[in-house]
Amino acid sequence: MRVALDLHIHTLLSPCAGIEMIPINIVMKVQELGIDMIAITDHNAIGNVSSVINCAKIYAPELKVLPGMEITSREEVHILGIFPNLESAKELESIIHSHLNSIPDRDYTTEQLIVDEDANFIKYEEHFLLGATDFSVEEISDLIHSFNGLVIPAHIDRESFGLIYTLGFFPPNLKVDAIELSKFATEEDLETIKPSIPFRVPIIFSSDAHFLSDISKPRTFLDLEEKSFEALKKALRNYKI
Repeated sequence: MRVALDLHIHTLLSPCAGIEMIPINIVMKVQELGIDMIAITDHNAIGNVSSVINCAKIYAPELKVLPGMEITSREEVHILGIFPNLESAKELESIIHSHLNSIPDRDYTTEQLIVDEDANFIKYEEHFLLGATDFSVEEISDLIHSFNGLVIPAHIDRESFGLIYTLGFFPPNLKVDAIELSKFATEEDLETIKPSIPFRVPIIFSSDAHFLSDISKPRTFLDLEEKSFEALKKALRNYKI
């Protein structure tokens, strides 16, 4: 089946995201735009993933929601981890939280809201999610893979937090399953970036949505045997753009 994907969507748990990024709004918006599979990828946390999964089961049972996380390396590079199940994601989250930088003077934690599927407040996330971990890019890749996750460097066409611009090169031995370009990336951007990548790898486009208006019509379509993590993983092995 032909599946439309957006593997980079934040909820109101990310302190840089809008308060409107509650489960029902996300589910309704992606359904309206014809997106079949999404990943919830808040900064360094998975606290709202289960709420979006539960919401989709009620209001959009055809929508597949995958657990994810956007992890910040010590070099200030953003790496997406997409996981086969909540248990794996939760185990890695615990490790990530123990390696995050301390909270700054301003208390951002009051903006890091964990809610249920109906957007009822549950608690504040106590860890400072906009901080960087003390893990290198390579260590984050290895960690994600150790939990059977997919490794996708985020928005590599961007100067801020993008792998190539931040490091100055693409590490030749970095193990990734795909590379993400932002929804604003053009074909010219794609052709400019390709020579910097030392090996063949799938390139996908995602919205990196922090606000409802950021969620856009999908630019990545894959032929999957079914809407599942394993089918996605298999398809990425054979997908080239």
